Amino acid sequence: MKITVLGSGSAYGAPMAFNTWCGTNPAEPKNHRLRPSILIEKNGKKIIVDAGPDFREQTCRAGLKDVDAIFLTHGHYDHIGGIPELPRAATMLGHPIEIYGSEETLAEVRSCYAYLFREHGEPEKEGLRWITLPDEGKFEACGLEFETFQVRHHRLHPSAFKIDNFAYITDWAALPDEAYKYLQNLDLLMVECNNGMVHEENGHSDLPLILERMPKITAKHVALCHITCEVDYNDFVKHMPEGFTLCYDGISFEL
Repeated sequence: MKITVLGSGSAYGAPMAFNTWCGTNPAEPKNHRLRPSILIEKNGKKIIVDAGPDFREQTCRAGLKDVDAIFLTHGHYDHIGGIPELPRAATMLGHPIEIYGSEETLAEVRSCYAYLFREHGEPEKEGLRWITLPDEGKFEACGLEFETFQVRHHRLHPSAFKIDNFAYITDWAALPDEAYKYLQNLDLLMVECNNGMVHEENGHSDLPLILERMPKITAKHVALCHITCEVDYNDFVKHMPEGFTLCYDGISFEL
């Protein structure tokens, strides 16, 4: 199994609009961050987690020629802003695209992109297959077995995913007790660390919060993703403990 980070940034990317770098070093390529998304490859299948506003650029940068499914974690713009790309993409690929999301997440998508769900909407909407995920438990996609559970982020409950010895959590400020049973005996945990070293009550996580949770988690390696523009790559890695990696666009992990 291969995990590739298509976008390591937070909601506004890095740099933010109007070439705003928030004090980080623009000369460091690893500070250039597209919006959050990963690619899971296993048994010849390709699954993208989240389709944000950089979706087109991310698929082109990664040299992707096809996708088998898309998982949506939740309904915020940086995770669903690329959905309007998908009807045309399905037409070009010549097959339907399966899109998985919880009932809450798909309700957000319907609210944002109602034209894709109207009975007499866009003709290309026929190329999209919307599949409702359980809030917690096992599900199958593309012949692969996954598990999902939810975390808390503002008023939303993003879906986290586990396949084999890999788990992915994005956009969280709290982990419910039931989440920890999915975070045992992992080779890799990829987890949002939006705020870097700084703790803020903004619905996101930070390294001190993650380290506080680690005694309840068993993972050989932890990869930090969904990083705000305010976090400078070279400054932050000085503070990371052994076994931790700060993600950047294009980094991949083989499991």
